[in-house]
Amino acid sequence: MVMLPDRQAVQGAVADGLVLLQGFIKDGAISAVVSYAEIARLLAEGRIVILKGVFPPDMMLDYRRAVTRWRDSTPPYPHGQSPNSTPDVNYHRADTGIIKSAIPHVFQQYGFNTPERLETYVGRPTQWLADLMLGLQNNVAGTSFDISLTGMRVKLLHYPAGGGFLTEHQHPLEPQRVGLITSLSRIGADFNTGGTSFRTPFGRVDTTAQHDIGDIILFRYDLPHAVTPVDEGREIDWRSEAGKWSFVLDLRETHGLSQVK
Repeated sequence: MVMLPDRQAVQGAVADGLVLLQGFIKDGAISAVVSYAEIARLLAEGRIVILKGVFPPDMMLDYRRAVTRWRDSTPPYPHGQSPNSTPDVNYHRADTGIIKSAIPHVFQQYGFNTPERLETYVGRPTQWLADLMLGLQNNVAGTSFDISLTGMRVKLLHYPAGGGFLTEHQHPLEPQRVGLITSLSRIGADFNTGGTSFRTPFGRVDTTAQHDIGDIILFRYDLPHAVTPVDEGREIDWRSEAGKWSFVLDLRETHGLSQVK
């Protein structure tokens, strides 16, 4: 895997299925050193693309602290009830693995279904991040989604140090086409082991060592993927920020069709 500065280098240096590109925000949109069409081509081949350094680390840490502040002042969503039954509610819940799930996991989930209803300190940065990621989604995938109760929704997943994980699973390709995962975690500070891995036409791709805070993973949405256990061998502290944090966008209709692989 190589940091790729131009189209010619991209075409010649992706044999292992993982492409690292410098990312940035320009004119209110997330861009890279290659075109959206080139990124779409790489994804269609089954390669994993990571846009490096899109968001400043300090900004991501400030946002993370805002999220945990909101968590600490908001009652958790009840177990035994699906959040899909209340699609306009902003919620958080610790899924400890005790209650069985169709796709086994251990993580703290935050569903920001209506970020405009959140307190300003957490709602404003949530909307800013979501709008930028939505623009990238639409530009790369050729879609025209919005953030709404019938469109895409915002989810944050905190895989706690001590064994947070997500079993390998697969989504249907359509209609989302592309998946995006923004990291809110520092490699070597918040976690050391465990991260998102993919089964690709080029073999298994593990992004643990490359997906650092402020980076965005893009992948073809039907590639099987998992989050391997994060920093196993220590006790989970659900109040701690330690572990791996992911900010994602998904469609309710697609999420319900996901399957364990």
